[in-house]
Amino acid sequence: MKSTISIYIISIGLLMLSCDDRNTATLAPEYLYDAGNQKVIKSIINNKKGTIAMLYGNDLALESASDSLPEPNIGAHFTLITWKQKPMPQWYGTKMNGEIYSIEHLKVVQRNETRFAFEYDFQTGKGDQPGEDRPDKEQRIAFITSQHAAVFP
Repeated sequence: MKSTISIYIISIGLLMLSCDDRNTATLAPEYLYDAGNQKVIKSIINNKKGTIAMLYGNDLALESASDSLPEPNIGAHFTLITWKQKPMPQWYGTKMNGEIYSIEHLKVVQRNETRFAFEYDFQTGKGDQPGEDRPDKEQRIAFITSQHAAVFP
C-alpha cells in the first residue's frame, strides 16, 4: 500500500513538474539591415574571421556582377554588410549573424582615361572591436567590385 501511494505521489509530482508554459515562437535576435531597394548580389562567409557578409546593389551593380564585366558600370552602388558570426541556439554547429561589424558603401561615380572614380564609405557597427585595423580602401574597392553574383534559379 505504501509503495502504491508513493508511486502516485511521485507520478503527480512528475506531472506537475513537467507542465510548463509553452514559449511562443519569437524571431531570432539577429541584427538585420534594411538595404532599401537594393537587391542581394552575393553572400560571403569567412569562418577564419568569424564573419558573414551580404553584398547588395542597385540594378547597375547587379548587372556588373552578373555579367562578369571587366569594369563596373558607372552609377553602380554596392553595399556590403558584415556581421560577426554567433552560434545558432537551436542548431548545434550552425552559425548565424550576430551584431553588425561593418557597413561599406561603394559608388562608381565616373571614369577618366585611365581609371574609375569611386566614393567609398566604411562605417563600423556594434560588433567592431576598438583598436581593430581598418581595411585598406583600395583593397576593399577591388574586393567589392570583383565579386560575381550568385546564380539564382
